[in-house]
Amino acid sequence: MKKLLLATSILAFSSTAMAANTSDTLDGKESDTLSVIAHYVTPISVALDTTTIDFGDVFTDSEISTEAVVATVVGEADETFTYSVTSDGDLALLTGDTTGSTVTFGDTGTSKALTFNVGLDTGKVTDADVSEVITIAVNYDAIADTTVTKA
Repeated sequence: MKKLLLATSILAFSSTAMAANTSDTLDGKESDTLSVIAHYVTPISVALDTTTIDFGDVFTDSEISTEAVVATVVGEADETFTYSVTSDGDLALLTGDTTGSTVTFGDTGTSKALTFNVGLDTGKVTDADVSEVITIAVNYDAIADTTVTKA
């Protein structure tokens, strides 16, 4: 009887808007004036509820139930974000809210719950040790009242 030990590791990435000095007149100067007009936002964050995941011992061709994961994304009201849930291998079966673009927090709430499911394709299990990483990427689409200019 073969056993497979599966370690679940879920990574979450986030990004925040930042201002940079691209002024030709200020670069290299020891004293001058710099004016920055910026719209600061709440850094986007992700919290994961993985309490339902307990695959236990997995055998080749065994029946594995799909387990739900809730990703709570918190950010700035009225802003939109894009997200994706991906796997670096071919054992994980990902369903549910695994991708989305221009999802809005709305004007009254700063939190969105995304539910995706994680399952295993045990038919692809081999004698080798198996490791698979599931990555959740969440990024603001754009920051309101800001513009990007390039010289």
